[in-house]
Amino acid sequence: MVYKIDYTDGNVLRWSVTETGVECEVDESYTPTIYVSVHGDGDFSTARTALHDHPAVVRVAVVDERVSFRYDLEQVLRVDVVDLKAVNSVARMVSKWGSPGEYRCYNVDFSREFRYCLEEGIDPLPTRELSQMQIAVPETELANERVTELSIDDETVTGSGEDVLTTLSDRVESIDPDVLFLNTSDLIPVLFQQANRLGVEFQLGRRPGWQQLAGESTYESYGQVGHSPARYNLPGRVIIDGSNTFMWNQTNLDGCLYLVEQSGKPLQELAWSSIGNILTGIQIQEARRRDVLVPWRSWRHEKFKTMRQLHDADRGGFTFAPDVGLHEDVHELDFSSLYPNIIVTRNVSPEKIRCECHAGREDVPGIGYSICDERGYLPDVLEPLIEDRDVIKAEIQATDDEDRRDELEGQSSAIKWILVSCFGYQGFSNAKFGRIECHEAINAYAREILLETKAMLEEHGWRIVHGIVDSVWVTPIEGEDQTSLSTLVSEISEEVEIRLEHEAHYDWISFVPLRDSDAGALTKYFGTVAGEDEYKYRGIECRQRSSPSSIGLHC
Repeated sequence: MVYKIDYTDGNVLRWSVTETGVECEVDESYTPTIYVSVHGDGDFSTARTALHDHPAVVRVAVVDERVSFRYDLEQVLRVDVVDLKAVNSVARMVSKWGSPGEYRCYNVDFSREFRYCLEEGIDPLPTRELSQMQIAVPETELANERVTELSIDDETVTGSGEDVLTTLSDRVESIDPDVLFLNTSDLIPVLFQQANRLGVEFQLGRRPGWQQLAGESTYESYGQVGHSPARYNLPGRVIIDGSNTFMWNQTNLDGCLYLVEQSGKPLQELAWSSIGNILTGIQIQEARRRDVLVPWRSWRHEKFKTMRQLHDADRGGFTFAPDVGLHEDVHELDFSSLYPNIIVTRNVSPEKIRCECHAGREDVPGIGYSICDERGYLPDVLEPLIEDRDVIKAEIQATDDEDRRDELEGQSSAIKWILVSCFGYQGFSNAKFGRIECHEAINAYAREILLETKAMLEEHGWRIVHGIVDSVWVTPIEGEDQTSLSTLVSEISEEVEIRLEHEAHYDWISFVPLRDSDAGALTKYFGTVAGEDEYKYRGIECRQRSSPSSIGLHC
């Protein structure tokens, strides 16, 4: 099964791990594909002729596709271009035709390996275990651009620049790893440049040479400036850059391979992808199963809202202000994957919310949006992930095999991060299939569920001392009889159609005030869990990453 795709000299190299080793197939005829739809005053025939005459276009055909989940099949232009560079150049040309929105492009900004797998119908999940090798180099060596020390797996290699290169090359040839884990991929150009200076034959890939796929850059997110390292490629081997891989660091190889299967993104691309990028890959797989094209630039418009709707919809999850101080005999209850389960059980999907067929209906509490009865695509994307995680968590509890437990925990963590992001991604302006009304509806349902939960708890003798979005902390109401929490948790789960779980029982817990107010801090508390000796901290200074490990005093 193909697990790595390389582009070299205009050809595609498909690398597969087989029972007899690694095989490479060369595809000399591959041509990337984009699609063009025509709207408003745009002319379909004129567009077809202009594309047909373009030197970077191989062929143009008229096909039936859906340009959105809300649309039926319609005629669009399928445009096959000569290579990857032509994808963006042709798309940019088309986007400048006519008035904005008259000519729209689809399936444009795919990553290179993912594009090939999607267009050729290839599953990039390897069917055999991948061999691995770890290579790390001290930062000082990189700064000097002269590597005389590095580690290969658990062994440190030192010597002259030529000795280090020879040892590393020999070791790579001997082990022949499928995956190279580097503490930084900047090591690749440094090693090859060192080999050129010294006149040493050097090879890290399964074929000579290396490629730079993307340059380094800086970006700003939530007021913080971040750095995105350059990305490099070696023929026939998956490169995992430890300085540029969120998912690998948060899970493990098993978790990443699970997401390879779900998203269709080969391992190397999945390793550097963001959570949103992986979620988009999973959504794209579902879109293509439904003959829906992937928009290059979003043309989603927000439907008209009254001033009252704007006011009511522009709210987040519900919170109960914590009772500041110490409380004894407190139980923490959490809804399992609340937002993803709201999407699935309430059918919240971009193409189904505020549908025309039920325009007069008010399904979403508090904001009056309608939701179509027909099943949406987003619940179909998320429900298998939720079900898989439930099965995996149950097996984790049941197994005594440590290796199997590590594998399952990696998969569970990978799913968790996708589920965590699915809600926020609906409100992201650059999301391929997001819609702000979905974001608003999910929050509205969550607020209603928490209020229903509060009412049922208080009716059965329990007082909420704190609650935030999907969690509540409760303690018995003095002088009242209490329904057992195990019974009550089951009743609430059945009522709201989402599982409520007993997370912890605290002997005592203390909610702390804000720094500049007597009001309770929503995410700061500490206490002792029943049966455990250590404290549980959340949000206070001894746990915050911004707190120094020590403080020096000058007298």
